[in-house]
Amino acid sequence: MKRYFFDIVGHQRSELDYGGRVLPTFDEACEAAELMAFDLAVKRADEMIGYKVTVSNPDGLKLFSVPVKASYLSAMPMAA
Repeated sequence: MKRYFFDIVGHQRSELDYGGRVLPTFDEACEAAELMAFDLAVKRADEMIGYKVTVSNPDGLKLFSVPVKASYLSAMPMAA
C-alpha cells in the first residue's frame, strides 16, 4: 500500500492534503481523484470548475491531475 496526497489546485488558490490517503493500488488513487473531481463539480460547481485534483506521492512528486470540469454536470441525470 502507498500513500497518495490529493491537493485541489486552481485559480491561484490551493487546498493542500497534508495527511494523504493510503490506498492499495495506483488505479484506486486514480479512481479516488476522479471521484473527488466529480464531487467538486457537483457540490461546488460555480467556484470549482477549472480546478484540478492533483495527486502526489510522499516525496512531493506530482503523479497526475484530474480536472474539475463542467461536462461532469451534463452527464448527470435530470431530476423528474
